[in-house]
Amino acid sequence: MSLHDLLIGNWTRLGDVAPDALGSARLQAHFGLQVVAAAGKSLLKPRPDDSQTATGWLDRVHALVGDEIPGGLRVGLRIRDLRLLLLTKDGNDLASLALDGRTLESGIKWLTSQLAEETGTKDRPSIKRPDYEMPDHELGRGGTFGADAETLGELARWYANADRALQFVAAKERDALQVRCWPHHFDMATLLNLDPYEPAEKARTIGVGMSPGDASYKQPYYYVTPWPYPDTDELPGLPSGGTWHRKGWTGAILTGSKLTSAASADRQVAMLTDFLDGALAACKELHA
Repeated sequence: MSLHDLLIGNWTRLGDVAPDALGSARLQAHFGLQVVAAAGKSLLKPRPDDSQTATGWLDRVHALVGDEIPGGLRVGLRIRDLRLLLLTKDGNDLASLALDGRTLESGIKWLTSQLAEETGTKDRPSIKRPDYEMPDHELGRGGTFGADAETLGELARWYANADRALQFVAAKERDALQVRCWPHHFDMATLLNLDPYEPAEKARTIGVGMSPGDASYKQPYYYVTPWPYPDTDELPGLPSGGTWHRKGWTGAILTGSKLTSAASADRQVAMLTDFLDGALAACKELHA
């Protein structure tokens, strides 16, 4: 079954809020996710790829949720209303906290208290934020969160759709890694390893993902990136409005404004799957 056939009927139309108007919602959610990342960083064993800090989309609670931590618990962030979630390992609600009007530090303190309460321990766990660089924003300097339902709801739809699309890509491709949202850059992605028996530093890979926006583009976009980057300026053509990004990194991209120029959910699916199929073929050609 084609990627298009898999995704059709599993997509929510995007565009109620313009992609370039999601910047504030993106930063609010990005900083909110740092509480979830802090739990993974502080309470799980380190992994070579730092994936103990990463999350996956759990559709039943419409949230980005981390891996199970000691005590059989999971921590998540529901993007649409900036609400921290404490869940059982099966995804059932135990407690929640709305971040609106609160600081990042107060979110971590709440989680620390809740974990001690749920596990019945006297000593509260030590939870500290990961030390990677975050965007310059008042939330990183003690500012308070401000939830806007319209823009956060649209951002949540971008993540829910991306998870469905990328799960189908990963299922169709050999040696694809688990679809994860990475708290450093806030992108959701899978990685296709074309050389699974080679050492990691020698393997050819293709990253496939969705960024909600970053220093390169101030709006969400899908990307397909070959690694190592090609050393040629002659890159294959791309379908459905896809273009090649070359500044700082090399990859095929489809911007949110281009995707939402398709008015219906079915047309958006057709555009995205045509782009992903074409970009994957182009990157495999470059690696060949």
